[in-house]
Amino acid sequence: MNIKRKKMIKRYKWLVGVMVITLATFSCKKDLLDIKPIDFVSDAAVFQDITLTNQFVNDIYGTLLSGFERRDFGYDQDWARGFANLDMMTDDIEGHNDLPMNRVQAGDLNSHFSMGTQLWAVNYSLIRKANTLIARVDGVPTTNTALRDRLKAETKFLRAFAYADLVKSFGGVPLITVEQNVNDDLQVPRNTYDECVAFIIKECDEAAAVLLPSYPDAELGRATKGAALALKARVLLYHASALNNPNNTVSRWDDAAKAAREVMNLAPTTYDIYPDYYQLFMTKAGNKEVIFAKKFGRPNRTHQSAHMLHMSFTPTGWGGWGAFHATQDLVDCFEMRTTGLRPEEAGSGYVAQNPYANRDTRLDKAMLMNGSQFKGITVETFQSADLNVFPDGNANGRTNPDRTKTGYGLRKFIDDKYLTADAVYQGGENDWIYMRYAEVLLNYAEARNEFSGPDDTVYDALDKVRSRGNLPLLTRNFSQTSLRTKIRNERRVELCFEEHRVYDVRRWKTGMTYFNQPVHRMNVIKNTDGSFTYSKVVLENRVYKESYNLFPIPQIERERNIKLTPNP
Repeated sequence: MNIKRKKMIKRYKWLVGVMVITLATFSCKKDLLDIKPIDFVSDAAVFQDITLTNQFVNDIYGTLLSGFERRDFGYDQDWARGFANLDMMTDDIEGHNDLPMNRVQAGDLNSHFSMGTQLWAVNYSLIRKANTLIARVDGVPTTNTALRDRLKAETKFLRAFAYADLVKSFGGVPLITVEQNVNDDLQVPRNTYDECVAFIIKECDEAAAVLLPSYPDAELGRATKGAALALKARVLLYHASALNNPNNTVSRWDDAAKAAREVMNLAPTTYDIYPDYYQLFMTKAGNKEVIFAKKFGRPNRTHQSAHMLHMSFTPTGWGGWGAFHATQDLVDCFEMRTTGLRPEEAGSGYVAQNPYANRDTRLDKAMLMNGSQFKGITVETFQSADLNVFPDGNANGRTNPDRTKTGYGLRKFIDDKYLTADAVYQGGENDWIYMRYAEVLLNYAEARNEFSGPDDTVYDALDKVRSRGNLPLLTRNFSQTSLRTKIRNERRVELCFEEHRVYDVRRWKTGMTYFNQPVHRMNVIKNTDGSFTYSKVVLENRVYKESYNLFPIPQIERERNIKLTPNP
């Protein structure tokens, strides 16, 4: 996409000079964000005052790592937060040349992988804080015992959430569930994957028994009963999948389906599908699809608490860095509205030289393509013979390494109300959604189909999700195998860029199929008469190894803890 680099660099330098990113735990309500820092308060004081204890729990929420904050460790500056998305390791995205995920795509995933190191460190930091709270909270003097019990339940959920993040990445990890002191033996071996899952499920059940089903707007972002149940369902789905269930113990699929059904039983009073796919990721209050999210906001200052995803992914003309490029392979998964078939399927109705007509409406709301309308401009991704050259008439044809590599850019997640044409960039304040109701429906459909094959409940769950794309209802004549293919495609479309595919393909053990082959781009040529010629071409080859189904244990952690055994 066309970007005037000189103007962009000037804007970027201005941003680095003035931008201070503060990670807000909750929404921009004053009563939640306007709190005294507790880093100068003694431990004894924190657990002698329920208000300070509450703030301590808020701080644990702030420890959560979101997709808007993953950091490219190739840069030291804070603005590097948001330059990385774990799905850049998949066939859905091509990232900027300098990002560590590009090295993984080329077959280099090793124990120095920076995203794995960050994931390990951040989650164990949260776990340490959670262990302290859980060990001491019962002794906090207060007449509001209900609040005290709820804070403990919230923290149990957060600890379970951190362990779930670790085990889906690394397999079994050390289960540390008590407060540690510097004199304790910190050389802790790994627990098995099954032991970790059992612990997470227990914590979710105990938390769900205490947590509230919902909160007022001022408290959005806190863990709810539904969040604990949804986490349980997700973990059980992974537990049943091929990577972690080599003998295909079918009862595991039943357990996962039943857990997802517990969340579905809360609908539509508590949860439902949000009608607009783009606004789903912008709307905070009244959004019944969101089950658990990390909150961002602007409580006081222009830039406070905004996230920097937009800086790296923003489209042409709005100061973006071109770090994000959706692949043609993902675009091909969005079905035709009239037939419900993928473009390559016989009878789909796809027209190769009008490739975006009559498609699943989520396509236009998820990404930008040639001809898209964005904030009053028409997106242009057509190119000359050199992919790194602007179209004629733009920047005098000079080269630009930030141009789209694939013909596509990101619309999903881009909080465009803070993008202005006067070179003033203010970041985004929309929330990162960890769990939402559509995922629960897809989890149920997959687990139920694997357990007992297609039935009406599976079709109903899928149709509920697909209806947002204006797709036709599914014909109810699929086999278990063909419906499995449909479910997996639906996950790829509905959950794109939300850091699910990087784990879905691994847990299905299909990495050698999807991640070990070429990915494609759309080559768009503007003809002299103003029309366009579209052709799908290979962008690059990708390399994957079966051992990549789990992330390597970070080398720095193995040096600190000699009892950590590596993954194969």
